[in-house]
Amino acid sequence: MKSGGLVGGDVDAAPNEAHLTARHVAFLDVDAITFELERFKAERGWYNLNLTRQGIVELLDDTSWYRLQIPANELAFDSYKRVRLWGEIALSLLKKYAERYYTFRKREWEMPHLEYRELEGDDPNFLGVKESSGESSYRILIDRSQEEIVAKLEELKASIEKGDLRPWEFRGMKALWFGKHLYQPLLYLDSGIVEISPAPLNKGERMFVEDLNAFYENATEFFKTRELYLLRNLSKGRGVGFFEAGNFNPDFILWLIEGGKQRVIFVDPKGIRNLGKDDPKIQFHDTIKEIESRLGDATVSLSSFIVSNTPSHTMRQLWGMDKAGMRGKNILFQEDDKDSYVKSMLESTDAGSVVR
Repeated sequence: MKSGGLVGGDVDAAPNEAHLTARHVAFLDVDAITFELERFKAERGWYNLNLTRQGIVELLDDTSWYRLQIPANELAFDSYKRVRLWGEIALSLLKKYAERYYTFRKREWEMPHLEYRELEGDDPNFLGVKESSGESSYRILIDRSQEEIVAKLEELKASIEKGDLRPWEFRGMKALWFGKHLYQPLLYLDSGIVEISPAPLNKGERMFVEDLNAFYENATEFFKTRELYLLRNLSKGRGVGFFEAGNFNPDFILWLIEGGKQRVIFVDPKGIRNLGKDDPKIQFHDTIKEIESRLGDATVSLSSFIVSNTPSHTMRQLWGMDKAGMRGKNILFQEDDKDSYVKSMLESTDAGSVVR
């Protein structure tokens, strides 16, 4: 870290890499770690994953499956206070291992059963479709005393019912009207004045929809021979997810149709500062091509892009990789290349079906 305006000091420093040794493990409360892992797997419904105390100890004694970047002094045997940190590190590593192991085995079972299916009108990703419990739509929770907000929301509701797609924005809430999205509107919220379910767009997602809309309106030549459709993908449990990428649910599904072929593009706007370059979400651009090959339909191609709102210069320092290398992983930079990243994504991919 350095103060603004200072020059120099940007030389990349190699982080110290180390492992928990048998001496570190001897100080850990393995019973507490085992019980916490049992709770962790129960939360995720992994009832067919078996854990044993002995297996956990053997895994911690094996240093071949992880890389730990940590200052050397944090692993020094000079204070018993460090034992708590070692326990937290061990638990974090084991949770990641359990998740990777489970998703690997799930993928092994699931892959032979994947297939393309038509996107039906009653898909859970569509808001406004009838369900046995009522009508699936936006649900907005608000204190009745907030009469001004209630009145504005009633105004929005009336506009939706009439099909009057006029701009609407009020105190941090915004309705996005994009005609190529498969339902309208999409709601954005940057304040806590109401609670919206399903979750509203965050800033990065809103910017992506607006940038895609701007490109669509201006690139008339590009879309003379192509059809574009967009659908926001719901979160885990209802939307399209991929166990092989750590239960990855990309935020959007985009279809680009041309000449009897369709390109299905999974797009996820997100900050990537806390992701490693080998994270399954980062590597998903390769995984999705493996799925495409497995499904073997020449009329459909699959691809995936991360739209990063973390600047490229930040990621270069964190990953030691230049922008071209990150582009090779289908990472686009939302703010660095605001005027070109949508065009790059649509032109670089091959082209409704959805993977189920």
